[in-house]
Amino acid sequence: MRLFSVVACPVLTLGLVAVAAPGVQADASTTATASCQPLLKKAKKAARKGQKAKAKRLRSQHRTCKAAIAVRTQLAGYTFTGTRGDGQPVTITLCSNGAWESRTGSRPVGISSGTNWFVRNTTFTNATTWVTQVGENQDRRKGGWGVGFARDGDSFQVGIAYFDGVTDLGGVTRSPAACG
Repeated sequence: MRLFSVVACPVLTLGLVAVAAPGVQADASTTATASCQPLLKKAKKAARKGQKAKAKRLRSQHRTCKAAIAVRTQLAGYTFTGTRGDGQPVTITLCSNGAWESRTGSRPVGISSGTNWFVRNTTFTNATTWVTQVGENQDRRKGGWGVGFARDGDSFQVGIAYFDGVTDLGGVTRSPAACG
């Protein structure tokens, strides 16, 4: 098992915040997948018109959108329980309808909850190797709750969302969530 230390991806940040985030927040179903299709259609149209730079940018945004949706699908509807890399126990529940709850620490346990969560700042290698941030706001600069997630094969890790990267990853177990 390989753990990720610190990963930053400023290139993908703009694509997620500006384009992919609205579709990624929605239920991880065909609605979210369909939200990436307009980008591909625009890219093809720009290529036909000879606008190579615009077509390249739109294709990149389409890939980013698809990656964010793939990550969201793997996180939605599950509870992640374990210990972060800094030793703090965590239990994070992410529901597919957007609801979330986070319990961090012990004596006292910090409890946070909300109604929307977004995938942002994704470094996506393939469907089983990625690092991302999950937060209650699309743009991390607005503050609020945020946490880092990583996947390497069958293992999931949770860490601290730090600027555009993730740090202090620790192993967690993924189990189906009791989302109402």
